[in-house]
Amino acid sequence: MRTFATPLATLTLLATSTTASPIVGMSRNLSPRVPALRGGFTENCDFYQVTNHGEAYGHLQATCNLDPSNPDTEVASTLDLSLCLGNYNDNLAWGYMGGAFASCMGCTSRMFQTQYLDCDCGSVNLNDGIYVTASGAVACYDQVGSSYAVPYME
Repeated sequence: MRTFATPLATLTLLATSTTASPIVGMSRNLSPRVPALRGGFTENCDFYQVTNHGEAYGHLQATCNLDPSNPDTEVASTLDLSLCLGNYNDNLAWGYMGGAFASCMGCTSRMFQTQYLDCDCGSVNLNDGIYVTASGAVACYDQVGSSYAVPYME
């Protein structure tokens, strides 16, 4: 067995950087490239749902408006929640590029509390991590959903 000399500073860094994180293989202190988690999308979105079947399984579809006094600014967008959530030991949690829907099944939004997503691997409040960008699209971390303007009819 070979042993290697390790500077004390490196050992100290490793000892202080073991904070639990839902991002597999990374600690919170050693993940400077992972953008901050933000939330609050329900404040600007009147309609939203998570698709529970088909090719768009696990996608959040939302219609949002940053200026409710101007219906011309309403934007519809779709965000793949696998970019935001992961399945960590049968626990659905926030995780950058987590890939949750490769192993989480049976996901549905709660009736009357649709910001909650319940899956066979756990539950999460989407409002804790999903936000609305300046362009009106839903996003998590630095991942922005695809969007299009909603035609306004008088």
